[in-house]
Parts: sequence; C-alpha cells; structure tokens
Amino acid sequence: MHPGRHACLLLALALAGCDKPEKQAPDTAAPTTKREVRPQRTTPPDIGKRLRSALAEADGIDSPEEREKALAAVAWDALEHDPALSRETLEKLTPGGPERVRLLQHLALRMAEENADEALRWADSFSSEVEKSAACGQIALALSESDPHRAANLLSESGIEGRAFDVVAVQVIRRWAAQSPADAAKWVELFPPGESRATGIQMLVSEWIATDEPAVTAWRSTVRDESIRSEIDSAIHDAQKKSRLPEQ
Repeated sequence: MHPGRHACLLLALALAGCDKPEKQAPDTAAPTTKREVRPQRTTPPDIGKRLRSALAEADGIDSPEEREKALAAVAWDALEHDPALSRETLEKLTPGGPERVRLLQHLALRMAEENADEALRWADSFSSEVEKSAACGQIALALSESDPHRAANLLSESGIEGRAFDVVAVQVIRRWAAQSPADAAKWVELFPPGESRATGIQMLVSEWIATDEPAVTAWRSTVRDESIRSEIDSAIHDAQKKSRLPEQ
C-alpha cells in the first residue's frame, strides 16, 4: 500500500473514532461469524516424540527443496497437537518462501483468535516486512470479529497491498458494517478507485440497507466523489433487486 493511502486511511480511522463515544454493540449486532472455541491442546507423549523425530529427520535432508517440503509437512502436522513445535519448525523454513509465509499466516490467525496482543508481538519479531505484513493481515482478520475499528487501523498500517489487502479489507468492512456502518463507510470512501473499493461498498450497502435504508441514502447524499456515488447507486440497486427476488 502506498504511503499516501496509509495516511488517508489512518486519518479516517482517527476521525471515525472521534466523532462520537464508542458504544458497546448489543449482542444482536455481533458479527455473523463466530470465533471457534478450541479446547485446550495437550500433546500426547507418543505424538510429541513422533513429531520431534520427524523434525530431526526432515532437518537432516541434504536436498534444499526436499528439506523444505519435509519441514513444512512436520510444521502442519504439529499444528493441532503442538503449536510451539510448529513455530519452532517455521524458523527452519526459508525466509520469505511460500511454505513459510503460508504457515505463518495460519499460525498468526490461530494465535490472534486466542490473544491478539501476543500475536502482534510475534508478528513484530519478523525482520521481513513481507512476513510481518502477511501475519498482520491475518491478525486483522481475527480482530475484525470483535473490534473492526482496530482491525482496520492495523490493516492500514500493515503495508499489505493488492489482492491480500482486498480479501481482508472486505471481511473487515462486512464485520464493521454489522456494528457501525457509518464508520465503515468513512473508511471505504478513502480507498482508491478499483475492485477493492467497489467490492467494499457492495458489502457495506448490502449489510446496511437491510437494517437502515434511509441511513444509506443519507450517506450517499454526503459523498461528493461522483465515482463513489455511482458505486453506491449500483450497490443500492443490487441490494434492492436482491430483496425483491422471491424465496426459492
């Protein structure tokens, strides 16, 4: 994400937080996606021994390509029973490599679901900005369930660009729209023209219009950018058309 885009998004987030005192969302406004409650993990001794043995064997493979694949397999295998071993194995994978990035994203999401602050400290330990951004995107995704404003702030600071940003941003908008659509609207207005903004507006309007159509119309009237107004009009049209469809 370009520096100018970072500054605009962060300014909007600050203004959104200052417009009015934050209100605790009622239970009925909670995001539709509920956090999975995972039981406390314990590592059976036999599984722990097997994983350690597999790690030692993988780490000793001479071929770099085969070693990378074997280490990744151990890391994924350890994910359920021994997350600490999975993180230990992660450190043996090639920095910036696809196997390592994919694994650290999954680990970051799981850690954030249990303790977002701890996950952020872990993400900050990476020296690679690519890896740090990849982890922060998943942490933002986890945060969006309970604190979409913080998730948006983190996403704006993370440096994520392109498709990776779009995927997480749309989820943040959807969950923020369920709690404070007006604030989500201020954020999405500052997106640059493109698929990310259009999809975000579609998501926002579809959530918002179902509960407060006059508020959507009022928001549209405050938008000066004609291209954004056009995208809002298109989103309103699609939402109204969908609401008139007979139930299957």
